[in-house]
Amino acid sequence: MKGTTVLFGSPRKSGNSESLAEAFLRGAGKKAGEIHRFHLAELKLSGCLDCRQCWTGGKPCVLNDSMQEIYAALKQSELILFVSPLYWYTWSAQIKPVMDRFLPFVAENADFSLKGKKSALFSTAGDTDPNCFDGLRFAYRASCRLLGLDSLHELLAPGIYLRGDIEGTEWLERAEQYGKNL
Repeated sequence: MKGTTVLFGSPRKSGNSESLAEAFLRGAGKKAGEIHRFHLAELKLSGCLDCRQCWTGGKPCVLNDSMQEIYAALKQSELILFVSPLYWYTWSAQIKPVMDRFLPFVAENADFSLKGKKSALFSTAGDTDPNCFDGLRFAYRASCRLLGLDSLHELLAPGIYLRGDIEGTEWLERAEQYGKNL
């Protein structure tokens, strides 16, 4: 694999969902290739304007913000990790603008697409009911279909709320094993 882009959608650095993704990457080792990590809460990211000016000016989006760095990493990567704590039954506010800004990849005039790339979803939730992830799961799967992504894994850990709750759990072991099986 030539590269992996990791989209950390938590407002907290080194949180539970990030720990899941890092366990996966540990397991994957060199198979993950060059890793491009983006802590989205630290970046300047604008929402999509739906201006339909995708790919004009030789770049995916007319907005000049941190998304340009993410586009460059996505182009180089074969694997995309979507990492988000569950917020109100879906993506966190930090990752949602990135998802909206994937619009250029479905434009007819796209210079490159995400079709055929691999993806995985890592999420944690304080809610103990595994069904709490239904909205996120739907959004992720529908996005994968639209973008042509091949989803490898969905690791959705309920009952993980406070910082550090993930430590010592089977969830980290499962994530690492998924990475080893990459």
